[in-house]
Amino acid sequence: MRIAVDAMGTERGIGIAIKGTLEAVRENPQIQAILVGDKKKIEEEIRRLQLEKIPFPIVHASQVIRMDDSPAASLKNKKNSSISVALDLLKEGKADGLVSAGNTGAVMGLSLLKLGRLKGVRRPCLAATFPTINGGKVVLLDVGANVDCRPYHLFQFAIMGSIYAYKIFKKRTPRVGLLNIGTEENKGNKTILQTFKLLKESSLNFIGNIEGGDITGGKVEVVVCDGFVGNIILKFAENFAKTTLSVVDRRTKKALFGLGRVITRGWRRYLKKDLDYAEYGGVPLLGVNGVCVVTHGASSSKAIKNAILVSFEFAKTGINRHIEMALINKGEVKSEAKRDSNNRNRILYSKQDFD
Repeated sequence: MRIAVDAMGTERGIGIAIKGTLEAVRENPQIQAILVGDKKKIEEEIRRLQLEKIPFPIVHASQVIRMDDSPAASLKNKKNSSISVALDLLKEGKADGLVSAGNTGAVMGLSLLKLGRLKGVRRPCLAATFPTINGGKVVLLDVGANVDCRPYHLFQFAIMGSIYAYKIFKKRTPRVGLLNIGTEENKGNKTILQTFKLLKESSLNFIGNIEGGDITGGKVEVVVCDGFVGNIILKFAENFAKTTLSVVDRRTKKALFGLGRVITRGWRRYLKKDLDYAEYGGVPLLGVNGVCVVTHGASSSKAIKNAILVSFEFAKTGINRHIEMALINKGEVKSEAKRDSNNRNRILYSKQDFD
């Protein structure tokens, strides 16, 4: 499995991308990594890290899309950026997946431009994984790709999230919850109320509305919301996890004095494994005609490694093919206006779509 890694996207330098890629290849020998970026700078960093030989090729890209660059302007003015070149590898069949810690808007825009959407998909979305209180996992989508959504967009997110949860979490019938301000069926704005009806009439394992406190409560494996709400939740969760780790560490050490450092070492290791975003790698972009995983700009080498491992699983399980089957082969209605207004139209997926 060939995974193209954007070596120029990390805020912490090229070395982080190189180390993370090496760690991923060592952990999973089935991965054939390709580093994409300024070849001269990458080779200089390899020498600085005193690495005699790296087991993957380097594909040169002369430009870098920075975090503060306008995604729209970058599409026009930086056609030889590391993100663009990596996506060309996917489009040409020279790579099976992409991992980037670069500008998320640019990754999304260029993915749509170069790869296009999967058949039947109206809006691609970003899907983030969180731990749950019962030791499981939940996928929240969208977490930033779509600020404004129509009911049918949210409905498609639920379908894509269910397929992702089945393939990655191995949950045969993933439970779906619609994020709302209350669990009652009559709560929410017009978009949420219409989405509720679409989900209720579908063959998804829809359990109804859930509140923010239920996201990690173990009630569901899939949480649906628009990208505005989802992105706020994602960034809050990342920083709250860091705060929790810091507070637990500081308070326990203070209470137990000298023994605290020894006693809390194990606790912190287990807490960090569950709470640290680096453990979950990256956020897959569902709905584009390719495997794209976006990770945090401030990613550590561990986060890069895990993002590469996530992209490998994404590509291996054929999630995109199953999304297309669920949306196209099971009676999708023709007009988006009809989708939003005529709730009698149901989109069904059968269990074989998940096999």
